[in-house]
Amino acid sequence: MPHAFDSSRYEKLKASGDLPSPRGVALAIIRLTQRDEVSMAELAHVIKGDPAFVGRLIKAANGIVALTRRPVVSVQEALMVLGLPAVRNMALGFSLLSNYRRGACKGFQYDAFWSRSLAAALAVQVLAQRNRAGAPDELFSLGLLSDVGELALATIYPAEYAQVLAEARRYRELRLTDLEHRAFAMTHTDLAVAMLADWGLPKVLIEPVRLFETPERSPSTPGTRDFALLYTLVAGRLIADLCCAQEADRPALLARLVETAAAIDIGTEELASAGGHIVMLWRDWVVSLELPAGTPPDFAQLLVKGGAGRAAGAQPDAAESGASAADPAAVPDEAPDSTVRVLIVEDDPAVRAQLRSVLQESTFTVYEAADGRSGMEMALEIQPHLLLSDCAMPQMSGMDLIRALRATRIGRNVYILLLTDMDESGRLIEAFEAGVDDFVGKPLEPRLLAARLRAGLRVVRLQQELEREREEIRRFAAELAVSNRRLQEVALTDALTGFPNRRYAIDRIQQEWLASSRSGRPLSCMIIDIDAFKQINDTHGHDAGDAVLRAAADALRGALRGQDVICRTGGDEFLVICPETDLSAALACGERLRSAVDSLGMDAGGRCPKVSISVGVAVRDGGMGDVDALMKRADEGVYLAKQRGRNRTEAIQQVGR
Repeated sequence: MPHAFDSSRYEKLKASGDLPSPRGVALAIIRLTQRDEVSMAELAHVIKGDPAFVGRLIKAANGIVALTRRPVVSVQEALMVLGLPAVRNMALGFSLLSNYRRGACKGFQYDAFWSRSLAAALAVQVLAQRNRAGAPDELFSLGLLSDVGELALATIYPAEYAQVLAEARRYRELRLTDLEHRAFAMTHTDLAVAMLADWGLPKVLIEPVRLFETPERSPSTPGTRDFALLYTLVAGRLIADLCCAQEADRPALLARLVETAAAIDIGTEELASAGGHIVMLWRDWVVSLELPAGTPPDFAQLLVKGGAGRAAGAQPDAAESGASAADPAAVPDEAPDSTVRVLIVEDDPAVRAQLRSVLQESTFTVYEAADGRSGMEMALEIQPHLLLSDCAMPQMSGMDLIRALRATRIGRNVYILLLTDMDESGRLIEAFEAGVDDFVGKPLEPRLLAARLRAGLRVVRLQQELEREREEIRRFAAELAVSNRRLQEVALTDALTGFPNRRYAIDRIQQEWLASSRSGRPLSCMIIDIDAFKQINDTHGHDAGDAVLRAAADALRGALRGQDVICRTGGDEFLVICPETDLSAALACGERLRSAVDSLGMDAGGRCPKVSISVGVAVRDGGMGDVDALMKRADEGVYLAKQRGRNRTEAIQQVGR
């Protein structure tokens, strides 16, 4: 169950001045970007006061445009690529990174925290470039700050939080958030959400932080933008965990990652490609920031080794158990006669010896523990198929052990046989309600025990067979999803230019319209028309026309910002969708596109005039009832540009201002 959060408690912490907060140039940037009339020149002047942030800002911008245009080399270019919201959030994130690299909490690994957070930032950014869940530059900051609540608790309560972390490492069946709430009446998630809201991040970015550790509680449905944002963050965090995890912990993480990626339409092939790109970017960043890098995995090799179909079977709630090893139900392809792991938890050495003598006659690998607590630790480590537990033991009773084990995902599929001398029906009913599958009375009768074990073994074998069948279905579903995605991409892609086609454009601008309605943030669009294109076709033939279209498309692609979406909607017409962009920024972008095509110098082999475009720009305003009105206003801008001599960028909404 989610914990209630007392907001007044946060206000007291905020008033104390102990919460992590931006400083220096970052604070000036945040205050400056809160002004509606701030210019790029003013912002660039402030940013240049922090050379370290300048380098990080340009590096972040190049991470977005590296595959689509020439490198960014100046602050002004970085601002054009990233936009004000992303620059503001990056200033916040990097200020915290610079000022909170050390602290008094001995149990909190500060550099490892930032290394993992940076991996998450890059992962979310790269995934967003592929599934278009949101602006990649803003999602970079979302990944970087999603765990800022942990840093806050370590900063405010260093000694107490060190004890909480030690307890979480010792008892992996317990959730960190439960331990935090018990100690502080709040969790790191509560703090992160409150801090991000206080810093002015939009609600659409804060909600994924509230839910990414428990995505099953989200009311959003597949196909919506809220769902895509949430599961893009979940996938990005899993990639970060994989980058920082030990070898033994990776199979379980990989299983969850493949399924989560599939939920946002990223198949295993694309995931392998994205993972390799993320690792390359991450290594570059951690070196420049002097953070620990560890040994990140080769995602392509890991996906092949782990098995895409098998990995897709893990459930998103596996992390809730707190365990780091793979699910026992996912043990690959065990033959019917393979060894079964059995754990005996019994404080009497004589009884353990008697049980061992019965078990060693069959194909069992036997493990032993002398009390409930060590039995729980061993169960999480070895993941037994069968568990034989005494009812009464020191430190943790058999009933408590069974309840704790059943609360974890690893313990859900274990067949549990209770050893007891109880004969009261009420106590036995309590044992079955706690999660016992069967019981054997004491003193033990070897033949009866063997019969009960065979019954349990049949259940284990049936579970394994069922899992193998599920794996086959998952593997087939994963392959089918890849094929369907490729077919969908073909159906939504213009073959000549490689841009999305009109069908995609209409769906996407409708999505952005709805997102703008929810967030209240601006939405602009551009319609681009190639000047005198019909004359080129009529005079020089369609081959020359196709060459002009391809060249113009390449120039437009290279000049776009990372957050913009360009589509070919007709013969010589293109639509550019500019989320969270006001009219002045859209006009600047449109002029950059016009200039890029104008500088081509292409003349189709000397047979046609120089190529140019006319650009019409429009921004959503209160008088527009729907997307059609916005596109019509941009179309009017194109006609105005044609009337004024072509090779121009115009906006009807700017006329008369």
